[in-house]
This record gives sequence, structure tokens and C-alpha cells, in this order.
Amino acid sequence: MPSFASRALVSFALVAALTTALSACASETDATPSVTNTAPTPTSTKTSTPEPTATQAPISVGSPVTIGCNQLLSPEAIYAFNPNFGLSESFTPEPGSEAATIVEAKGLACGWVNQTSGEALTVAVANLPTDKLTDLKNNFVTTSNSVPTYDVEGYFEYDGTRGSAEAFSGPYWVSAVSPAFFEPGDAQPIIAAALAGLGG
Repeated sequence: MPSFASRALVSFALVAALTTALSACASETDATPSVTNTAPTPTSTKTSTPEPTATQAPISVGSPVTIGCNQLLSPEAIYAFNPNFGLSESFTPEPGSEAATIVEAKGLACGWVNQTSGEALTVAVANLPTDKLTDLKNNFVTTSNSVPTYDVEGYFEYDGTRGSAEAFSGPYWVSAVSPAFFEPGDAQPIIAAALAGLGG
């Protein structure tokens, strides 16, 4: 074989070998897997739960109070308290008030309005089980002031705008609220008349 042909064959063999080696290197490089984090990000399945509050739970039980407003507080009793007050036929308890709570418990809530000043008087009564009455009394002990002059277990609180009188007799809770009540004695005639209307 001529020497020229031998050199060509050798050169060709070297080129082929070099090409094979480079290809192998490239394959190794390409075959190196890339590391990616495909693990799903953990998500919280915990839902937020409102913290319990110290607010007294709504009273939803009670026996119906079947008397009317003029029996709870007679026109004569209202006149003796203040002749300017008249029964409101369109009275609706203020949401969140004691009267609204009493209505939810199947009680009676009534409203009177001073025809001169526009002041309101709200009187409400509920007939409740002993355990509910005990809960209410315990609540008023810590949030109001005891009033022994009501002749029954009673409480009074003035918030700077109106006074709230609460009285308990037998199964009954009587609540009276008005801007006309500045001190316990102001509400005493209304509480006494309401208890008398209930037969107490």
C-alpha cells in the first residue's frame, strides 16, 4: 500500500476516534440530570376558628308571657310616673338590647314615649327557667349595681345617657330602660308597677 494511502487511513482513524470521544463526553454532559425541587409546597389545611368571647349567650328559651302592655303597666301607673308618657303602638326593641333578648325568649317588650321631650321608656319581662335566671343574676352582679330598695333582687346602671333597671321576682326578669332614669329611685315606681302587673 502506498505510504500516502496509509497516512490517509491513519488520519481518518484518528479523526474518527476523536469524534467518538467528543461525542461520548457530550453525551455524559447532556445525560447529567438537572436537580429540580418538584415537591409540592405544603399548604395549611387549618382554618381559623373564632376565639370564644365572654359575651353572654343569647337566651332562646322561656315560657310565653301572655299579658299585654297595659296590663304590665296600667295607664294609671304610667300617669302616676309621668303623665306625659304614652304607649307607643309601633314600638320595636333596639337590636342587642335587654328588651330584644327578652322578646327572643318569648317575653313581652313595651315602649312608651314622652309626648313633650321625646324620651323613651322601655319595659320588658321574660318568664325564664331557674338556670337562666341564675346566669343573668350572676352577670348583673359583675356589670351593674345591686339595689336593695326594689324589694326584690334588683340592679341598676346609668351609662351617662340612660338608666337600666333589672329586677327578678319568681320566674320573672323585668327590665326597664329610659333616659329618665338617672338613679335607682327614678325607676323604682316602674319596677314596682310591673311586678304588680305580673301578680308579684
